[in-house]
Amino acid sequence: MRFIKLAVISFIILFLLFTAISLLIPSHIRISKATNVHAAADSVYKEISEINNWRKWHPAFKDIPENEFQFLNDSIFRVKENEMKIIKKTKDGVMAEFRKGNGKKVMSGIKMISYPQTDSLTVQWYMDFRLHWYPWEKFSSLFYENLYGVQMEQGLSNLKKLLEDDRSSLK
Repeated sequence: MRFIKLAVISFIILFLLFTAISLLIPSHIRISKATNVHAAADSVYKEISEINNWRKWHPAFKDIPENEFQFLNDSIFRVKENEMKIIKKTKDGVMAEFRKGNGKKVMSGIKMISYPQTDSLTVQWYMDFRLHWYPWEKFSSLFYENLYGVQMEQGLSNLKKLLEDDRSSLK
């Protein structure tokens, strides 16, 4: 009986300790990646603002067969139980919402930043995560950079290659 009581008290203390440590991790996390693209702003905007073009460069959608995509309209599509929706378009970028099958939402945005004295355009892709207070959710967020950051870099690299190949074929 004392062993069970010790185990329960130890479990509660460890849980409270992990919870206290997890409260030091912020509830809002933003992962951001950027690349310079040598392409016209309107061609970049076309690729990022039309959701059916995302299949060409977004790494999460590149290898999915076309018959698994379900386009609901020009700014929403579903793949299995996941849904991607462009919720806002501005002259310099888009905001998108990714909703997983479990209902969890992730906000994402792609911005175009131009500098007057250069011939390139900076494309920045960011993802915003809102976390609950749960210790397992806070600690799992420590791995988001490894999970999503690599995918974002690959997507920006794919987008850059797509746009610069299109530009070189026009010359």
